[in-house]
Amino acid sequence: MDRSWMNHNGVKDRQKLEYIAGVNEFLHFAFTRKSDETMLKCPCLNCRLVLSQNRKNMNCHLLVYGDPTYNSWDSHGESIQETGNDEEGYIGES
Repeated sequence: MDRSWMNHNGVKDRQKLEYIAGVNEFLHFAFTRKSDETMLKCPCLNCRLVLSQNRKNMNCHLLVYGDPTYNSWDSHGESIQETGNDEEGYIGES
């Protein structure tokens, strides 16, 4: 799955159609994979996978606060085999 939309530089980039489409694709992926859950960990800069949000709020958070290169979507139903990445969560965090 293409994640180039996650490489944005501030608010102006988050207003671009590519970013908005990427957010919608991520939300569809996440909430489809976790269909029994109405609240999921939000990867925005504010929540950082600690706070959970419903789909509508997560959409707003990703558009307003952005996504700090949440690399592996393992908290949202993606397996390591799908990403080809054995690291978890955010890039560059320890």
